[in-house]
Amino acid sequence: MLIYYGSFAYFMYIILSLGLCTGLYFLFRKRSDFAKKILVLSVASINLLQHLMKPIIYPQYFGTGFSYLESAYNMCAFLIIISPFVILFGSPLMRDFLTYLGTTAGMIAILVPYWFIGQSAFQWEAYRFYFCHSLLFASSILPCLLGIHKIRFRNFYKIGFVFFFALIMILFNDMVFVALGLYPGLNINDLFASLSLINPCWCMHPPANFGWLTNLISALSPNVFLGNAEGKIYIPILWYAIPMYILITVLVFALGAVFDRDGFNNFISFIKNGFSSIKTFFKEKFKKENKQP
Repeated sequence: MLIYYGSFAYFMYIILSLGLCTGLYFLFRKRSDFAKKILVLSVASINLLQHLMKPIIYPQYFGTGFSYLESAYNMCAFLIIISPFVILFGSPLMRDFLTYLGTTAGMIAILVPYWFIGQSAFQWEAYRFYFCHSLLFASSILPCLLGIHKIRFRNFYKIGFVFFFALIMILFNDMVFVALGLYPGLNINDLFASLSLINPCWCMHPPANFGWLTNLISALSPNVFLGNAEGKIYIPILWYAIPMYILITVLVFALGAVFDRDGFNNFISFIKNGFSSIKTFFKEKFKKENKQP
């Protein structure tokens, strides 16, 4: 059975992934907050363990030893690694970040599994892929669904900055593994070229075959950050920083307004009061300037 968009195998894995999260929700929705936290932490910890123990658990990795595959080499891997620690010790901002990014990254990977299109649905790498992304999705969204974490609207403008910090950490991780020779087939004497080949989260340059996306980003990014035919290179992360920040902030603003109505209403009241204060200030200033002596 092969995986194609719209095929039985494609929907089978989506249903299994959503079914896992839905089942855990209904099993624990009436339990104590302590039990709910143990559940979420357990799901995240299982995901971290399977990520770190790939050479021991999965047959396709037997004998490969420790490599970049057990590190924070892309966004999903980074989120899997930090999830248990954010759940245990994270600030409200980091928990919001994990909720937004973990839920989105996990579900997008499941909905758009382009690595497996045309491949067999019954292979160990497919099992690993859907298993880890299903756990990432579940451990990220369950805290909100179970009521042990509440989205804070006031963090809407901060999430984009945390995202870029995560990109820097991922890029640094890949840089270290390339330099140590733990990224097979890459030239440790040319880090920039090697990182460009890896292109984690598209942070080094635009993805291939997405010309429309490159054109859109180019329209919103300063030319100094963009490469061109004259030999200039794309500036890592900065080449898409502005449009990506705008996109993340708009989406988080909308979601925060839905899930934290009180926070959103307080923000609107703050804006209104601010405009009223400014209006009053200029009105009084105008009166003083035009007052007859």
